[in-house]
Amino acid sequence: MSAVDHAPASPKPSDNDGIGQHLRRERLERGFTMEKLAAKTGLSRSYLSNVERDVNSPTINTLRTIVDALGTTLSQLFHAVDRERRVLTRPDQRVELTRAGVEGVTYTLLNPKHGGKLEMMMLEVAPGASSGDNPHTHSGEEVGLLLSGELDYWVAGVHYRLQPGDCVSFDSAVPHRYSNPGDVPAVCVWSETPPGF
Repeated sequence: MSAVDHAPASPKPSDNDGIGQHLRRERLERGFTMEKLAAKTGLSRSYLSNVERDVNSPTINTLRTIVDALGTTLSQLFHAVDRERRVLTRPDQRVELTRAGVEGVTYTLLNPKHGGKLEMMMLEVAPGASSGDNPHTHSGEEVGLLLSGELDYWVAGVHYRLQPGDCVSFDSAVPHRYSNPGDVPAVCVWSETPPGF
């Protein structure tokens, strides 16, 4: 893995997601059917369904009407959404990255907004693709678990053939590189510290 020379792809949508999911959770926790909430708010069932699925973005006044009917507040709702965003990353909130000049290798950041010391990612290496012929080094530590496919990994010049379930861990200051010798993508879960992206 290398922390240098990377080019981000477009982040997947996320920043406005989540309010509908929280509203649905609040409704279900209170035992409200969609019909009951519609009756209490004066809003149509189809509109409320779209809000819960994050299809419609309600105005603040409409949102206030909904949370009042649910017996909560906008402040509590936004606090819950913000807390979740700092702790939880849903699949559609992941961020895909590629390294400039490296074909067939995709990094998907699993915790892109955590701001902590540990970075988790999914690494997918297409058949025949590699990190390049020259080993790279950087500060930190890495741990990688191969989920599927196979991967050749070199650490300090020593070659390892990884099979599904194999895990490598090493000091990133030691020269390392990888390539996929198989005919299917190699998929790994990878972590490194400090974050490289």
